[in-house]
Amino acid sequence: MVGTLRRHRVTRMIKASLIPAAVAAALAVDGFAMGLPEYPLVPGEAIIRTAHPKALAQTIAALSAKFPGVGVLDQIDGRPVYLLSYALAEGQVYHDVQEALVALVANGTLTWSEMNYVGQTGEGNTDSLWLSGVGESSTGYLDQYAVPLLGIHAAHKRSRGAGVVVSVIDTGIDAAHPVFNGTISSQGASFVPDSPSWGDIAQSVDSDGDGLVDEQFGHGTFVAGLIHLVAPEAMILSARALDSDGRGNCFRIAQAVAWSVDRGAHVINMSLGETYHSKALEDMVLEASMRGAIVCGAAGNRNTQDPREFPACDPNAFGVSATNWLDQKAPFSNLEVRLDFAAPGASEINGGIPALERSIIGPVPGNNFAIWEGTSFANAFVSGTAALIRAQRADWPGDVVVPPQVRNLVYGVLVDSGDPIVITNPNHQGLLGRVRIAADAAVLENPPAPPCGDVNCDGFVGSQDLAAILSDWGSLATFKRTDLNADGFVDSRDITILLSNW
Repeated sequence: MVGTLRRHRVTRMIKASLIPAAVAAALAVDGFAMGLPEYPLVPGEAIIRTAHPKALAQTIAALSAKFPGVGVLDQIDGRPVYLLSYALAEGQVYHDVQEALVALVANGTLTWSEMNYVGQTGEGNTDSLWLSGVGESSTGYLDQYAVPLLGIHAAHKRSRGAGVVVSVIDTGIDAAHPVFNGTISSQGASFVPDSPSWGDIAQSVDSDGDGLVDEQFGHGTFVAGLIHLVAPEAMILSARALDSDGRGNCFRIAQAVAWSVDRGAHVINMSLGETYHSKALEDMVLEASMRGAIVCGAAGNRNTQDPREFPACDPNAFGVSATNWLDQKAPFSNLEVRLDFAAPGASEINGGIPALERSIIGPVPGNNFAIWEGTSFANAFVSGTAALIRAQRADWPGDVVVPPQVRNLVYGVLVDSGDPIVITNPNHQGLLGRVRIAADAAVLENPPAPPCGDVNCDGFVGSQDLAAILSDWGSLATFKRTDLNADGFVDSRDITILLSNW
């Protein structure tokens, strides 16, 4: 969205590839009237969590007696959570399937059940597209207003995110963009059906039926770029759960969260939302929190409190609203008492021309940079700052701090170090989060982070770190500090990184 958001109306950012270079700075196109729709049902799909080993077979049998086409489409690895298919016979409706599933919960066969619903980026939900015209130079990206506002350069004197893995659940990431400089893990994954690449790719399909094709192409790359701006030495995992229209569904998104946890992600960025409070997503976010991972969710871009979006409003995730360069609520940002933090997410467009000094700038596929706005990008700044804090505490979790405590400890650091925004938002008190985050102050609350390559966290990169890598040589496991490039292997590539920081 660009400019002032009027209730039930949107304005679109237009990709420069669609317009002549002379006017690539932007065009403001008046949007269409819209309400606040619930995200739609995914036809023919339901999600269940079984209660005991025989429950899956019992469920299939019970449903098959009433509905055609019942079967297992997929499972979340290592969890008794399944995606089921079903069809409707003549005269049957979706509510009949729901009733049958509820009965299986009531008799103890299932722990819970739900229909599968769509989830998507906040920007895709309101048809906000990135605006080109910034070009290939990284100057605007490195100097955008969020950098001094959050104190990012000062924060880097104490932490750059080394040793931390951040999973980005989004449209994928263009790992070849030069801004990342080798910090995107080669071991990403795609949860988009029939699309195995975890890269940020254009699929040329209007999957959400809004008349726009690939409107969220570049979203994951942009988000990852902002996380990298804050935590340049953190390794980033691409968990592609959204298509190039920014659309996914509850099961695939929950599956991506579980995969991220299993791969050892310390921070999980979810710049997306569902208005349906999915049990599958709630379960996976809770598991992430219990295992010491921090989940950050974007509040949404519809300037409303209702319907609230998840995981932003999940008690086990950080919910993030968007503000501007004056710490004022961004016109588009959702607001809710369940939100935790605010961060920069607004861009200024005057007469169709962007003000670079008041814009959010990030990388997009094709080695370019662009302007965008939304709570997705505020969320990325929070994820990056959480990564800086986690890098400072390689001892979390450990003998003293157990995994479920990590979220609350990072939460406390962000609250204690953040800047109050009540004065600049008197009409939204308590609805934008506790504070606007401040990276420079946040890193003052813990010791300086070990440098990249400092495997044993003694403050130096040397022979003992090399010995640790050799000891783990050939390991195939979830993330270890010796796996410096977060590719799932401890090998010569990790030694190369260590030697470059010796």
